[in-house]
Amino acid sequence: MPSMAEDITANSTQNGGRHENGGYFEVGASGLVTNQVDIRATEHKDFQPMLLLSGVYQYKGLFAELVHLSQDGANLGYNFWNSEDWSVDFLAANVETTWLRDKDVNLSALNEAQRNNYLMADEGIYVGAGLRATRYWDDNYVFQFRIVSDYTDNLGLQSSIKLGKSWQVKNWNLYTLGSVSYLSSKLTNNIYGVSREEATTQFEQYEAGAAFNYGLEFGAAYPITQNVVFRSTYRVTALSDEITDSPFIKADYNSLFNVSISYVF
Repeated sequence: MPSMAEDITANSTQNGGRHENGGYFEVGASGLVTNQVDIRATEHKDFQPMLLLSGVYQYKGLFAELVHLSQDGANLGYNFWNSEDWSVDFLAANVETTWLRDKDVNLSALNEAQRNNYLMADEGIYVGAGLRATRYWDDNYVFQFRIVSDYTDNLGLQSSIKLGKSWQVKNWNLYTLGSVSYLSSKLTNNIYGVSREEATTQFEQYEAGAAFNYGLEFGAAYPITQNVVFRSTYRVTALSDEITDSPFIKADYNSLFNVSISYVF
């Protein structure tokens, strides 16, 4: 019986590991290869070494999740309902990075060069709340639906459905994960849109509608010792035209390849 609806990436990579009370923590090193999608990512590097910090912990329904390379950011919440096959969470804080502009800037006082700098916004934080439901069956399949809406800057709503399968080949734990994500028109415009007041020669006015993105992920994990684990992940996401038509976007897909070695506590 499932006792916790944790991040689906953790469910897949941990081979369905769920905990009544307790969890895991791991630290290690990771090498990440990505393509540049957004021109605002001025410090992007195709290859980036990273410190790996990852963990999931639950106590009497309360949980915290910080899963390396999760599609859904970090989460704080409460697991309030379980059945034989289902588990439902309230997400009190779903935290992700995003592009966020200062809404208090007087755009009419800026010249074109200054508006260009303004549009090359710094990274901000999306903090949402909502629900997450997870369905388990056959010990190898997991389905998850998630819907959250930002409550700090009123950026908009997003949701996703994911289906994952894990299996074991000798000492290798393998998984595949398919996903469809939805961004409301409000959220898409807040991140990728350019208003008439903001528009410049470089960044023309653009209004986006609601967006659907489609992802596919493959992963493998191998226990080198009882506590040391090697992992590899490949993920590709086809981006909606509502996103790729934005003047900020230079690619129609996002890809990620990662290898890591970590110590699991």
